[in-house]
Amino acid sequence: MPSNVETKEEGSLKIGILEVQGAFLEHKNALLKAKEKMKLPVQIETYEVRNPSHVTSSLDGMIIPGGESTTISLFLKRNNMIEPLRDWIQNRRHVTWGTCAGMIILAKQNENQKIGGQPMLDVMDTDVSRNYFGRQVHSFEAEVNLSDSFTQVCPGDKTYHGVFIRAPAVVQTLSPKVEVLATFTQKEKAEDVIVAVQQENIIATAFHPELTEDVRWHQFFIKRVLTNKTLP
Repeated sequence: MPSNVETKEEGSLKIGILEVQGAFLEHKNALLKAKEKMKLPVQIETYEVRNPSHVTSSLDGMIIPGGESTTISLFLKRNNMIEPLRDWIQNRRHVTWGTCAGMIILAKQNENQKIGGQPMLDVMDTDVSRNYFGRQVHSFEAEVNLSDSFTQVCPGDKTYHGVFIRAPAVVQTLSPKVEVLATFTQKEKAEDVIVAVQQENIIATAFHPELTEDVRWHQFFIKRVLTNKTLP
């Protein structure tokens, strides 16, 4: 995987993947598989993001994989990446997708945060509960319910097989700009829990689409990147 990118080439999408923890290789493979299924005439190039010099305007999209949110956020702080990433995300032509820990790091509010707090990107109007479903031993797989707006972009089943690993959840949206893309019906509480959201050019999922064979979420991300790349 190339370590940096300086110029944009016509006919290609350049996606940065924050390579601190998590299944970044699986995300890369899922992006390429999604591209093939979509029969896109453009190339998808992925780049590691590990220091401020990697966060460039040449990137069209960014994925923040799962992992341990405290470890990731402290890595970003130690490497002076908080402000460069925040500035990059706030450009509406750039599309960011956070999975699991990425959802926590993108949020403006976090419940059950560790003592002393942790640096966040504070770019998404969501209140997220860390480890909402319990600790690692409570990881599970289940069907999630997809919104109409998602299936309009990526037609198919109205459900998606979600892999939840020590997963968070959105307990409250803080702005009407936040759109719910998927919910999970928690039977023991008889309520729907928000597990995927979108706010303009930012997407967040509590589950791990990169760990399944269904690449619709990666297709959704790619289509959003293609759309936003053409914005003035």
